[in-house]
Amino acid sequence: MKGFSIRNRPEPRPAERPGLLAPCHCYALATVLLWSSAYVFTKVAMEHFSFASLGFLRCAVASVVLAAALAVKKTPRPPAAELPWFILSGAAGFALYLLAFNRGSVWLNPTTSCLVISTAPLITALLARFGLGEGLTAAGWGALLSAFGGVAIMMLGEGAVTFSRGIFWMLLAALLISVYNLVQRKLAAGRDSLTITAYSFFSAAILLAWGAPRALEEGLEASPGHLAVAVYLGVFPSALAYLLWVKALALAPRTSAVTSYMYLTPLLALLLEYLILAETPGLGTWLGGVVILGSLVLFNRKGRRT
Repeated sequence: MKGFSIRNRPEPRPAERPGLLAPCHCYALATVLLWSSAYVFTKVAMEHFSFASLGFLRCAVASVVLAAALAVKKTPRPPAAELPWFILSGAAGFALYLLAFNRGSVWLNPTTSCLVISTAPLITALLARFGLGEGLTAAGWGALLSAFGGVAIMMLGEGAVTFSRGIFWMLLAALLISVYNLVQRKLAAGRDSLTITAYSFFSAAILLAWGAPRALEEGLEASPGHLAVAVYLGVFPSALAYLLWVKALALAPRTSAVTSYMYLTPLLALLLEYLILAETPGLGTWLGGVVILGSLVLFNRKGRRT
């Protein structure tokens, strides 16, 4: 865990603008890969667990892993005055987000879920524009819109766009993760990512504790495969992925420079669907993927005001 310390640093000058292989981009890419797997494995887990039970289990498992990491590092507890920020972070990014995400997953397939969640960078950029005063160039806004268009091309090409109650829940999840992104910018100043992630998950587990009895009942009746999937969701797309995400947000010169990587999740989720669920992506997947990657390059080169 020694690689997760965060130090304040000044805004980069134009010549210091981080390239595509800069640490913040590497952390962001690793994060979205783990999150992409969650779309597929959540669908698998929802075959047995209810949406509230799975949310609690993810937060509980992640909390155990992160508590062990805190003990190993002997990390001091944050001041009591900071706890409200951790509660807000845990509520928006984990507790409420997972309830909405799991609920939407009942009616949507993984790729459709990705399409809706991929609106989060646009929502985050709008919130950051008015809440943090972060500016975007015309090229930046164009890149964000074209990336969403690439996602739409991919999804329409697959014929997987479904208008249902799941759309509402996934849009709510996208809004919640956007709020979480901004809260992380507040918490990241002078705090290490392990503490931020751990106490956010602790808060989320407490907020979802009302679902513990049913989660225990369903866990005892679950097959070994479903239990393994629940544990995976708690360790990798939850604990590890959010550690990497907090680090990426802390190193990024602009919030939207990192959140734009969330546009890759539909492409990665479709590929994982093919590998795990034996579903074959079509031509629309590859065409949309090219547009998404091109949009990311444009955004990272010309999307930010200096």
